[in-house]
This record gives sequence, structure tokens and C-alpha cells, in this order.
Amino acid sequence: MQTPRVAVKEFIAPQGTFPYCHACTIQETDDGALVAAFHAGSGEDNEDLAIYVSRKDPDTGVWTAPVVVVKTPGVCNMNPSLYVNDSGALFLDFHIGGDVINPAKCSTRGWYGAYVQSTDYGVTWSNITYLPKGFLAGIKNKCITLSSGRVLCPSSTEAVDYNLLAIWRAHMETTDQDWVSWETSNEITFSHNSFHLCQGVIQPTLFEITEHPGEVLALMRSGCKCLAKSKSYDYGRTWQDSAEATDLPNPGLHGSGVDGVRMFGDGVDLGLILVINNSTRERCPLTLVHSGDLGATWEHVLDIEGDCELLGATYEYPAVVQGRRNQRSAHVCYSYNSNDRTMAYSRLEWS
Repeated sequence: MQTPRVAVKEFIAPQGTFPYCHACTIQETDDGALVAAFHAGSGEDNEDLAIYVSRKDPDTGVWTAPVVVVKTPGVCNMNPSLYVNDSGALFLDFHIGGDVINPAKCSTRGWYGAYVQSTDYGVTWSNITYLPKGFLAGIKNKCITLSSGRVLCPSSTEAVDYNLLAIWRAHMETTDQDWVSWETSNEITFSHNSFHLCQGVIQPTLFEITEHPGEVLALMRSGCKCLAKSKSYDYGRTWQDSAEATDLPNPGLHGSGVDGVRMFGDGVDLGLILVINNSTRERCPLTLVHSGDLGATWEHVLDIEGDCELLGATYEYPAVVQGRRNQRSAHVCYSYNSNDRTMAYSRLEWS
């Protein structure tokens, strides 16, 4: 794949705006605006975590100051995900969860899902709609529209088993364009022969393989120093029960989030792109990789962030979408933590 140029690299909010912020998600709207959402508050596990949105107007080219669009009283709001339906409406799903023993602390183990919606390109938002019991929609990563017209959401749970370890399991959820009817798939587990305490898999990112009707590829974060993969052959309704290890790295015992998108630019298939931490140890560098063979193999393209010698340097939890106005571009946002954590944005452009 041709190496893109990094046309823009900037902060969504100035460093020091929040004591803590994380889990960025991004979409380009039909009017050319960029909408980014993330959770922020006084600390990673604190009850005051809320969902913030910032919008980059296509005319001014400036990010607005982040504003709270969701805060449920007395409980954390976490891991948002943005989706644009075929009518141009924005869905912002998020997750609500407090620890059973200490409700003032966040917990992913018993969380539940909800969303707000915008029909004016992210300027204003609806009241909260709670998802049916047991449904979560996208966990960090975006839902995708399938060639069937249905919407497939990458989801996962982080339950506690045996009072020892938080066991991770992925699954997918299917809905319609208006998010009314919901179905869930089987769970996907993962074990790795080299790791006795491998937690499993969470936070899938999805690629539809349109050459083979019904086929969808999921790549997932794991606690086993590699990304794992699973496939569906019926538009995401059922999946391979046990994920397989890939050659793609994922750092540490808890892994790190990744995200990808299949690129079609001006009628040309540009392949699959994926943003990862290209390390088994650290959340640095933040790297773009590409597959030209439907995910069978991957090649290094460029490091979006590579200064790993800075104190506290981590560049993590990316989100990536293809540009709408310029289909030979991609928008990437991520947590930028070098001294003061903030949200960063990069635009990649292919000639």
C-alpha cells in the first residue's frame, strides 16, 4: 500500500483540560464536520466519568471546547462509540457501570448500554435511550453497516470468574438502522498455549469481506501479547467459538485497544487498515498497518506516533474511520499521554 501523508496532527482539547480522559471515538458527518467523543473525569475509576463531545466545523477547521452530552447521576459513563446510519443520523452509545462493593468506583463487569442520537451532525443530542437488558452495542469500537443493510456492533464483557481473574469474552450484536430490534451472537473465547493467565478477548473491530457474502472478520484485543481473530459466515449472527492468535502484537498482560476500517477510495479497493500499538510491551508506538489480502497478512505502513522515549509516552485506544468527503483519507483519534493526557487527532491522506 502507498504510504499516506499525515496531513494534520493536533490536539482535540489542550493538554491539561482534564485530569483524566480516554477512549476516543470519531465520525465524519455528511456536512463534513468531525465529531469526536470520549470519557473524562477526575480519574480512571471515578464515578464522575462523563461522556464529552467535541466537534470540528468544516468551515472554521477548529475543534469546539468539549462539552458533556451524557452524565447519569451517581454512576460512571464509559467507552463511547459513534455510528452514522444511512440517513446521516449519529448514534453515540456508551456504557454505565458502578462497582457492586464501592458504587463510587467504575466497573466494566456489570455495566449496561445506552445511547443518545443527533440529527444535526452532532450539534445537539437527544435524551438517553437505554438498550434492552443484556445489550451493549459497540464497546469502544464503531458499529458497521453491512451489505445486507443491517448494523453489526462489536461488543464484549469483562466478568469475574472464580473470584480470581476478569475473564474477557467477545460477542456481536445486530440491529436495524434505527436501533430498534436487537439480536446477539454466541460468545467468542480465547486461550493461548504460551499464557496460562490469558484473560480472553474484548473490543472487536470489524471488517466485512464483501467478496464472500456473509463473511465478517473480527480482530480483538487480548491479554496474550497478540491480537486474536474470529470469523462469521452469516453476517455476524454466529462466530467461531474460539478465536485464533494472529501475528499482530498487543502489549502487556492487559493488551490495548485497536481499530480498523476497510477502505474503498473512488471506487478502488484500498484494502484493510488497522491502527495498533506495534509492541508486545508498551502502548507505543501507535502504528498503521495494512492488509491487501483480506486480513490474511499485514504490513507496516507508518508510525502515527513514535516518540517512545518521552516520559510517560503512551499513544493508545485509537479509533479510525474513512473520510466521507475525501475517500482517500482516514481520521484517527487516540489517547495522547505524554506528561499531560489529552485526546489527539491525525488525518491520513493517500494521493
